[in-house]
Formats: sequence, C-alpha cells, structure tokens
Amino acid sequence: MKKATFFRFPLGLLVVMIIFKPAWADSAYEDAIFIRDTDNGSMLVTEEGFPSSRDVMLLPDPSVVWSYYLDVAIYHTTSNAINGHVFAGTYLNSPKEAELFAPDGGGIPEWVYGGNDIFTDAGDDASTLSAVDRDDSGVSVIKWTGPGDGTPDWTADFGGYTVGSDGPIAVSDDGSTIAVTASPPGADAHLLLFDADSPTPLVNYEASGLGFPRYVKINADGRFTAFIALSTLVVYDRNVPGVRDQISMGATNSALDISGDGDLIAYGWSNFKVMTWNGSSYQESWSWAPGGYYVGRIAISTDGTTIVSCWYPVSYNTIKVVVHNAGSSTPLWVYDYPQSSGSYQEYPADIDITDDGGYFIVGSWGDAGNLNPEVHIFQRDDTPHLLGDVDMPGSVFSVDISGDGLYATACAKHVHANQSGNGGDIVLIDTELENNVPTLSEWAMLLMALLLLMLGTLAVVRRKKAEVYSKGV
Repeated sequence: MKKATFFRFPLGLLVVMIIFKPAWADSAYEDAIFIRDTDNGSMLVTEEGFPSSRDVMLLPDPSVVWSYYLDVAIYHTTSNAINGHVFAGTYLNSPKEAELFAPDGGGIPEWVYGGNDIFTDAGDDASTLSAVDRDDSGVSVIKWTGPGDGTPDWTADFGGYTVGSDGPIAVSDDGSTIAVTASPPGADAHLLLFDADSPTPLVNYEASGLGFPRYVKINADGRFTAFIALSTLVVYDRNVPGVRDQISMGATNSALDISGDGDLIAYGWSNFKVMTWNGSSYQESWSWAPGGYYVGRIAISTDGTTIVSCWYPVSYNTIKVVVHNAGSSTPLWVYDYPQSSGSYQEYPADIDITDDGGYFIVGSWGDAGNLNPEVHIFQRDDTPHLLGDVDMPGSVFSVDISGDGLYATACAKHVHANQSGNGGDIVLIDTELENNVPTLSEWAMLLMALLLLMLGTLAVVRRKKAEVYSKGV
C-alpha cells in the first residue's frame, strides 16, 4: 500500500511537469473547509464551498528560500526538521505522500513516501520524522531517521482505527517520543505513545467515556503528553505510566499547548486559561478573554516564559494576536489584523514559537480581498513587532518555526479553505535577515550612540578651532 521513492528532478523535467497537467487531474477531488462555532465549541467541517479560480500563484518574495506547488494534492502539515530540512504531508489527491525537503534542494523533495491521508511531525532537535496515515482499513504510524532515503525504520498498523483531521500527531523536540491520538470505531479517544526506536506502543491508553480524539501536544523531552478528548483535556505521564491530570474544558476546541517542562498548560475557546502544576494537579494561574472572540490557537515557548494566542470574532473578518508573559494576565501587546468583509472566513489555522519565545509565526486562511497575508512572523518585543509576512495563494493549514528562529515553513491549500478546490503550496522561509532588524529599544540605543558620536565630533572640531585661534593670536 505504501512505498518510498528517492529522487531529484532535473530542472527540465520539472518544467514539463508544470506545463503538462496530469491526466488524473481532470477527475481530482475538491473540498472546502469551514469553521463552525456552536454553544459547545468549535468544529472544522467539510461543506460545499464557494467557486474558486486557480489563476493566482505565489509571488516572488526575498524571504522565501524555495517554494513547491502541487497541482491537485493539498498539504496537511509541515515541520522544520534537523539541519534545515522540512517534512510535510499531503492528502485528497495524488500525490498523497510524506515529503522531505532539503534546505538547498530548490523545493524539490529529496524523497517521498506514498500513502493516503498523511499528517506529519518532526523533532526540532533530533532526526526523528514521523507520520500517521489513515485509510479505510485503519491507521498506520510510521517513523524515519532523517534525512535518510525514505525507507522507514518501522511502521505500526492499527486496523479499524481512525484519526481526527486536527493535529493527531506530535513528536517531542528531542525526538525520543511520538504521540498519536486515534480511536477504534465507535470508541473513545486513544493515546498511542511510542518510543522512537520501537513500533510497539509504550501505551495504548483509552480515555474511557470522554469522547473522540481532538488534538495532541507533547513536551520537549516527551514525558508529558496533553491531548483533548471532545471537551476534556488529559495530561499523560509516560514515566508512570498514567494520567497526570484530567481537566474539563467546558467546550470542545483545538487551542492547546504545553511548556517544555510540562508544568504549564494553556487552553481555551471563549476565554483561555493558564494552568500551572503545583506538585499534585494543574491549578488555574489566570485567564483572559477579549470579549466577542474565540481563541483558535495557542503557543507556549519551550522555556515557559511566553504565551501567544490567536483569536477570531464571530464575523470571521479579522484575527487578534495576543502576547502574554506567562506570569501575568495583562497582555504584553495585542495586534489586530485589518478587518475584511468576512465573506471568506479569516481563521488562525496554526501557530508556532521559538524555544525562548523571541519569535513566532502565525498561519491563517486569509480573506476574500487579500488584505492580510496568510503568513505573519513576529518578534516578541514591548510593542507589536511584525518582522515580515508571506502572501500565499490560498489558505495556510500548517506553520512551523525552528527553535532558534532562523527558519520557518508554511503549507497551504492553493485556494481559500472556504472555496471548493484543491492544489497545494509549501515554502521554506529564511528569517535570518529579519532577525537582524533592530527592535525599538535597539533603535534607541543606535540613535543615542550616533548622537554621542556627533557631540564628540563637534567637541573635537571646536577644540581644533580653538587651538588654531590661539596659535594665530
């Protein structure tokens, strides 16, 4: 059912592939995705969408190292992997596959691994690459040691299981642990936890009575996994093994993250809560809400100092980005996207943050009038600090930024999520030049240094003039 392919296309063959559309493209599937909010929370649903046009392509951007376009397949996920590689997964139409890109490969995959409906993730500081693939027969969890040649280290199959379409896999930063949330037919959420070296699960924990699997995140060393079963947040301790804590969320949503040491978690919907481990349970430290908005995504820096949340209103016509110091409920700053018509839903699809909280990336669906680029990269500062953006042709579904902030990646559907259509785009973004842009405080220091230099120069000139005058006298 699945196979690995290792290749590098020469440029001439790439041109032929772009010019001549595959025969199967005429009968390709299309889909449209909407966010629907109810009294019980939010859900991503597939519905009949708006008509679409495919005449928009990615424009040249100096921060984009490379880009890659798929004619009818759509990208689910993308991750920065070790040494600048990018690992991604596609779905809906061929090629349905996991893809590994090299930083200097010009956007052509180093290798691909065929599947059906693939979600991917990678360790930030390790060579662990992993994917979960779902089809009518069940779920497969696959692990590679990157970069490699596409041949998996192992595959684990779970017949009859299925996964949700919103964040079903997470790999710890150190690459030691792989977490997958799935469920057998008609059953509650299961947490499948793997040591990266073995296809035999460390645990197959059933969240009995809690409902379907929703979203999963894992801490830096893989000890603690936080996942959502319908409207309950479960934190699992790999070392016990057993449940560390279980929290009723009050609504179902996929806004969740956990700090690097596992002692800080944040989640929410109409408001968001920050919980701190006190030695025996997670206790609420503080909560925050802007009013009239729902939180779509949350990110906590690995060091636990910074929390970023992304909000959307019921009109779906803007996004509010909010930065908090982890110890305070008062926002450090708030950044509002320009308001659009809302005819296409503007939704924060994904967010990621550097280890020290210094930089973060937000990926969104975009708007009908193209007021807001789908990728924004921010610097954490005392005031809103937008480093740069990338205008994608369609809606971004997944973003990732390297732990040091030097590289980022984003992948997207080629048209808006609300439009019936297909096709996919993926980019690697070099943020190194942007990282050298001075902050406001740095600009102040530079101006002060220039002022002192000018005053010093004037003083020298005056002294020289005085010496000349005295000699003349």
